[in-house]
Amino acid sequence: MNLEAVTSSVLTALIKSSFTSVAQHASSAAKSAWAKIFADFSPYMTETFNRNRYVKILSQKDRDEYIYNIYVNSTFKNNNENVKEIKLLERINEGRNAIIVGNGGAGKTFFMRHLWLNIFTTNSRIIPIFIELRRLNEHKDFNLNKFICETISRGKLEIDIFEHFCNQGSFIFIFDGFDELSTDHKDTLQSQLLSFKSRFDQCTFVVSSRYDERFSGWQGFEIYESMPFNFNQVKSLIKKVPFERNAKALFSKQLTKDFYEEHSDFLSNPLLAIMMMMTFRENMEIPKRMNIFYDQAFNTLYQWHDSTKAYKRDKYLDIVEFQNSFSTFCLITYFDQKIEFTRSELISSIRQSSEINGISIPPEDILKDYKDAVNLMKQEGLLYTFIHRSFQEYFTALALTRLPRQQFGAAMKRIAGRRNDNVIMMTYEMNKALVLKEYIGELISLCRTASFFESNLSNFEYLEKTGVIYIIGIVRHDDQSQLQSLRLDMDPHIRDFLHFSLRLLDGNKYLYAGLEYNYLFTSDILQSFGKLCDGIDTPVQEVRKFSFRFVSGKLVISDYETGNLIQGFSATAEKELLDRISECAQIFRDAIGGFELRWNSEVSTVDSQTKTLEEILKLTE
Repeated sequence: MNLEAVTSSVLTALIKSSFTSVAQHASSAAKSAWAKIFADFSPYMTETFNRNRYVKILSQKDRDEYIYNIYVNSTFKNNNENVKEIKLLERINEGRNAIIVGNGGAGKTFFMRHLWLNIFTTNSRIIPIFIELRRLNEHKDFNLNKFICETISRGKLEIDIFEHFCNQGSFIFIFDGFDELSTDHKDTLQSQLLSFKSRFDQCTFVVSSRYDERFSGWQGFEIYESMPFNFNQVKSLIKKVPFERNAKALFSKQLTKDFYEEHSDFLSNPLLAIMMMMTFRENMEIPKRMNIFYDQAFNTLYQWHDSTKAYKRDKYLDIVEFQNSFSTFCLITYFDQKIEFTRSELISSIRQSSEINGISIPPEDILKDYKDAVNLMKQEGLLYTFIHRSFQEYFTALALTRLPRQQFGAAMKRIAGRRNDNVIMMTYEMNKALVLKEYIGELISLCRTASFFESNLSNFEYLEKTGVIYIIGIVRHDDQSQLQSLRLDMDPHIRDFLHFSLRLLDGNKYLYAGLEYNYLFTSDILQSFGKLCDGIDTPVQEVRKFSFRFVSGKLVISDYETGNLIQGFSATAEKELLDRISECAQIFRDAIGGFELRWNSEVSTVDSQTKTLEEILKLTE
């Protein structure tokens, strides 16, 4: 079906068919109640259909593009299995729950939109519900059930009717952008979402996000990693995307297999591949570092916006003023974890940025530069957001490097917990010495003072010293307890030390495969937790959480909510779990020790370079 050509009457028929099919086997009372909300449900489906079939694309700012004019099928990885997109769609249609993970710009949201359209047009027995999770950030009571009902029926769908059809397995819930939730809300949503899934296990759930270690403990979900685009996929993408014909032809000619291999870090990411095509016309070269790449992309957007037209739109800010204004705006909003704005919120943040930079131009005019002239912001209905979050990250990193030294360390501490973006990595690329001296050096000192690098402790004493806690969620189904979720906690300094070591020393871009879960959590440990928890009394279909920590070298288990100790476990199961944890703890300690040595070398190198510069410039006696 050509979805671009679907008329309103055909769309209404599709919605009605899906709506009535879902109610087919319901009781007469439920059918009657369900029918009453159709008039309100239909606008939601119409709006979602139109929003998903048309998308904004960086290389074309004047109009949206039909998604299938530019869509390129993705490939995914589940454990060690490569899974084609069509196979993943089949699995989801069969009722398998999935988490779609990948870096920024990997095409996760495009896939989620494609998934919704595919189910809506081919599977009339189930209704796809598309939920943009970032909109929950502004929801006052942060109630997932209520938010879903308000989203699909503007608040007129009664909870009991909604839950009745959830119990029938009538919906597939497509939750886009778990990573776009504010940090304060992620644990709450995780708990609500897993509880919701447990109660309505006849429904299907799909979640998209950047890499997040917590997904390792989501039982009943299969994790699918969006794989980097290969050479043929990139060629297909460049051929499809709208751009000035001669410039695209020149780039396509340059795009050989050798060129792809040389620049695969950029070209294997769909967003960066499009940006590379746009910047290549201006620069005819590709930088090695990400921060330089984004700088070139910004310069291209600033100069390019009207280059193919007969007129040139006036800008209110010159390129330096724009860079100062937008980078400060990004830093303010990044600190506040804001990626979506009402017009008044946007104007307020621009005004703050102007006050800091001494810019007197009205914020309403600056917004025109942000949105219309340079195309770094976009409007969706009444809300505004970044053309892509990676631009917020780049300009935030730029603003950080311009902070006074005495403020830089405090700023780094404030954002150290952000583990799923590239701000820290680009800041390090821009000014390695600043990051090392004003943050990493202090972090190493704090870890050393806390004895996190000591070698004369037992494995369990070390876990106690670093504050490691396993937090396990248990739910009961049919008189049998099952693991529902697993989360690791530890001292924030050792967590940050490991995070920055993996990102900055090893260049680990795929955090899902990198953080502390790689060392302290394995499938064997999960199985051992399951055996130990078989006898725990838990309420039916309600998640109960337990904490596993180490005190005086011994395992202590307690109720996570009340703190009450839990006893009476199988000694055999407990020993098996402890053996597994001890093995992992040793690997974890070895990694920490190795990173300490490497950081010491980095700090020494920067110190020697700084002293040499001082001597050359005769800044010291």
